[in-house]
Amino acid sequence: MRQRAIVASIAIAAASLVASGSGAASAQAIATCTWGGTPAHPTGQVWYTGQGITNTPSTEPLPFIATGPLAGGCSGTLTYRGVQGTGSTCAFGPFEARVTGLHGVVRAAGDNAVGLVPALLYDRSGKVVGSENPQVLTSGTEAQNLGFTSCNSPEGFKKGNFSSVIELFG
Repeated sequence: MRQRAIVASIAIAAASLVASGSGAASAQAIATCTWGGTPAHPTGQVWYTGQGITNTPSTEPLPFIATGPLAGGCSGTLTYRGVQGTGSTCAFGPFEARVTGLHGVVRAAGDNAVGLVPALLYDRSGKVVGSENPQVLTSGTEAQNLGFTSCNSPEGFKKGNFSSVIELFG
């Protein structure tokens, strides 16, 4: 139970830091979309295509795919094909991904902070055109208990559900 309180406290602190924008002026969103449903009804799926992610820092990049339906101000299916960086764990680690299915967005990059994985979205010229704020600690994932129990196994966390909110800038 103590571990859950610590993880929850870290998640709240990370969310507060992300929400504050570290003092930077925020861009005006021209569209807000959902990706992969809602935290209560997640329909997005994420899976690692090689070794799963564990609580031990990875010794190599970890390839993954994340995909799910878009709704709200967007439509279609959004897919990330990417890697989580060497040294990543279930709780922390950077990622980069190619993006398909969202007009004007070709790349995403972000950091995992205890199940909150904020990312910036980029166009072909490298300009930031949006942000994405997924949750992988949803009611529909094996990680729901905040313990990521499979993170303690040799195979690691291989598959789960997520939901996300995307904001596209003008």
